[in-house]
Amino acid sequence: MTTYIIRRILQCIPTLFGITVISFLMINIAPGGPIGQQLDPKVSPAVIEQWEKNFHLNEPLHKQYGLWLKDLLTGELKSFKDGRPVITKILERLPATILLSVISTIITFSIAIPLGVFSASHRYSMADHATTFLAFLGISMPSFWLAYMLILLFVKGFGLPVLGDRTFGLPGLGVSATFFDRAWHLLLPSLVLGIGGIAWLSRYARGSMLEVLEQDYIRTARAKGLAEDEVRYGHALRNALLPLITIFGFLIPSLISGAVITETIFAWPGIGRLGYDAVMSRDYPTVMTLATISAVLVLLGNLIADVLYAVVDPRIRYD
Repeated sequence: MTTYIIRRILQCIPTLFGITVISFLMINIAPGGPIGQQLDPKVSPAVIEQWEKNFHLNEPLHKQYGLWLKDLLTGELKSFKDGRPVITKILERLPATILLSVISTIITFSIAIPLGVFSASHRYSMADHATTFLAFLGISMPSFWLAYMLILLFVKGFGLPVLGDRTFGLPGLGVSATFFDRAWHLLLPSLVLGIGGIAWLSRYARGSMLEVLEQDYIRTARAKGLAEDEVRYGHALRNALLPLITIFGFLIPSLISGAVITETIFAWPGIGRLGYDAVMSRDYPTVMTLATISAVLVLLGNLIADVLYAVVDPRIRYD
């Protein structure tokens, strides 16, 4: 297993390099540029020339990539927008995104798994058809549409604040009032972020449970006269949940990619919103750094998923 992990990590290095090269080329050949977004149109050509020199934009593209990679690895990469270190801006926003992702993951698993198990235990019943319909509705429902519907409902309908991570402009609140205010602002974006996961994970849990219920040892348990609930939840559920453990590996990339739209709509101060603002302002260093982090998380998630497969299923061995 150790040899396999080391080999996979070594294989990820050229993959990551290729991803950064392609991302860098796509960003730089895209229409528009950072100058029109970062500088006043009335500034003199000398100011523009100096600004391009400061950020190496006057260099050939291949040299710009080399300088970007050097600055990234040394932590000296500066944002076009405000000249601050990119890594500092990301670290400032990272806790908010981690909190949002953790809560949404908890909501996803705590709802999806019981829903999938219930659906499998009542296969082809009205309840199963209803959960199937709701699951497909959740998969097909755009997250931005759901977010705006919730905003209209709670802001227009009830006058409750939902944007940001807290209610600003209020007098000093007690500890409990502050906690509930923060929890309320966290609930809606985490729910929107988790709706899609609840939909497909519940279908995945249902399929896994149905597959286990067809195994020989389940028929043997029933033949021994065990109660149906004991067969389902004492024998089948434990083995049906094992494949779902590997899903954790694939959830890691959602720390950034899955939260961009949700954080932007709800004005949540995380790195997803930072990435959106960076794209809008043509802040190439921030965009490239976030793209690189996303690529690392995807590769790391795939590696963790592969390792978890071997951990939960002893029949799988990587040589």
